[in-house]
Amino acid sequence: MRITFGTNRFDYPDPDRLIASARATEAAGFARFWFPDSQLRNGDVFINVLTALQHTERVTAGTLLVNPVTRHPSVIAASAAAVDLHAPGRMLLGIGAGDTAVWQIGQRPARLAQTEQAVRTMRALLAGEAVDMGWSAPSRLQQPRSVPVIVAGSGPKTLRMAGRSADGAVIRIGTDPELVQWGYDEFCAGARAVGRDPATLFVAGHFHTVIHDDPAVVSARGKVMAAGYYEVNPGTWQRLGIPWPCPPVHDILTEVRPDFHHAFDMDLAARHVAAIPDDVARRFCLMGTGAEVRRQIEALAARFPWMTHIILQPNMPGPGFIEACRREIIPWFATG
Repeated sequence: MRITFGTNRFDYPDPDRLIASARATEAAGFARFWFPDSQLRNGDVFINVLTALQHTERVTAGTLLVNPVTRHPSVIAASAAAVDLHAPGRMLLGIGAGDTAVWQIGQRPARLAQTEQAVRTMRALLAGEAVDMGWSAPSRLQQPRSVPVIVAGSGPKTLRMAGRSADGAVIRIGTDPELVQWGYDEFCAGARAVGRDPATLFVAGHFHTVIHDDPAVVSARGKVMAAGYYEVNPGTWQRLGIPWPCPPVHDILTEVRPDFHHAFDMDLAARHVAAIPDDVARRFCLMGTGAEVRRQIEALAARFPWMTHIILQPNMPGPGFIEACRREIIPWFATG
């Protein structure tokens, strides 16, 4: 089965490192690049996307993810359209409620209704439609572009919303087959409820990924990634009947900053969540050597034929991760 791969966590905002990383990542066989919008950590996401597109030849690139709290939907749509003018047909717009980007400035993630309204507004503006946004006349984007709007999420309500309102979804729900199927079913239910065929929409599986030859490192980092799912959506753990074995998340996060998935000090985070069993961590994270991660992906791909695009989010980004994917993972899924 042919699968395309995407990844994020490039060497930004240093331009030279970003360009070199983007070129190496394209050469490794990745088809899509995804950039987070965390303004205090990563610079401006649209500049990063455009820089990557201008120094590569084939890949598409997009945001994973912008949010309607730190940016107005009209600003997001205008920025996406501007990038697509420079790289026609290669821009993707991923949106969600927001996490680190909003928490670090004392705000709260967007509610579902706010995110859905943003999705509808951006899709309309990008399609060249007029939108009533409270001005004396409906507002239009002066240079609309056909940029797909993709919703990223892990909760059933968000994934249903993606099915009914967006051009597709990035399902970020862990690696356990029950969770993956649950997320996809919710996405499909949302689409069918409004008469849409889920097969016509973009859908990707998103997986936090720890690739390393040292099993101790793999175990420690994988547990932190699993903890991140509990932090953001404890319903994923509860659905699998897994109890939280560590101190309260709120207490841990007084020391682990800004959150588990983006912790500044991963070793500190790992010590706080060492009680998580390895088998639990593997239900939320791809873990192991490159070959071991490939076998985990093969199992998921065999079970879920709709999963034709997979986003690998490296816990330890850099040349080693890209090389492992080039050598041990991507070639096995290039045909079919």
